[in-house]
Amino acid sequence: MSLIRLLPARFHAVADYAVAALLILVPLFIIKGSTLAVAVGVAVGAVVAVVSALTRYPLGLVKVLPFTVHSAGDYLAVALLVASPFALRFQHTDPHLTVFYIAAGLAVLAVSVITDYQYSPKRLDLPAQQPVHVQQAPVQQGPVRQVPVEQAPVQQAATVQPSPASQGSLARELATAYQAAAQQAAAQQAAAEQAAAKLVAAQQGAAEQIAAQQAAAKQAAAFQADAEQAAAQQVAAERGARAAAERAAAFQAAARYAAEQHASHTAAAEQAAAERAAHLAAARQGAPDQAAAHQAAADQAAAHQAAHQAAAEQAWAEHIAAEQAAAEQTAAAAQVTARN
Repeated sequence: MSLIRLLPARFHAVADYAVAALLILVPLFIIKGSTLAVAVGVAVGAVVAVVSALTRYPLGLVKVLPFTVHSAGDYLAVALLVASPFALRFQHTDPHLTVFYIAAGLAVLAVSVITDYQYSPKRLDLPAQQPVHVQQAPVQQGPVRQVPVEQAPVQQAATVQPSPASQGSLARELATAYQAAAQQAAAQQAAAEQAAAKLVAAQQGAAEQIAAQQAAAKQAAAFQADAEQAAAQQVAAERGARAAAERAAAFQAAARYAAEQHASHTAAAEQAAAERAAHLAAARQGAPDQAAAHQAAADQAAAHQAAHQAAAEQAWAEHIAAEQAAAEQTAAAAQVTARN
């Protein structure tokens, strides 16, 4: 499952063990994160190490898995590393490990697409394991004394030639092997394309999920701002209602005071009117020399009556205004309370 067969199997094996070590060591000792995020790296690294140890390639310990099957595990590791932060939703809580896993997945993908997965230990020994069946032509030997010594090597070299039947069998075997290799390469290419399509789909789904989460976060922030604004308005309205109630109470107190002043001035005006009447009566009935004094007292009482009468009227006007203002403030406070 490779696009360009450039990297030999030995270097791919070194890269496998290096990636496995990094996936285990980095989350545990270098980039600390949540338990779930660390577990993903350790699990994938352990699986990569086990699969590498079981693969039939130069650094495999127990060579039971074909290298071509190992390639499918590489692409699966790529998908797991890239998709796990978004599938398990720790891309926001562990951003550094998310970047590390995506980078590791892309590195594994890059190594996989340039690896020659056609490695097999038998291929290295193919010339030695496929002996060529040679049929020797019968050698015409005459008496030893009649054969020149110089012609013996030429006759032996000419006799070591493969027969046409063995050449045809070898050609058929090579054609069959080439056809099988071509079919396997086509299958690996199709699997690689399918894995690449799944990877693109996973990345697109992750991007859409991130965009949806960002939109939801913005909407939640807008709702929070509206709620805070509404709470501030409610607090201001409650303060306004309390202030209006306090002003209404003050106006009611002023109205009561004005009513008391009105009653007091009215009583004083009535008393001054009574004193004036008494002085006028005394002035008419008393001695002439006292009439002037009684008249002056009566005039003074009349002035006091007029002053108290004016003060009583002013106090009554203040009482009316205070009651009206208190009623307005009470209505305003009730309106604010009903609106909230």
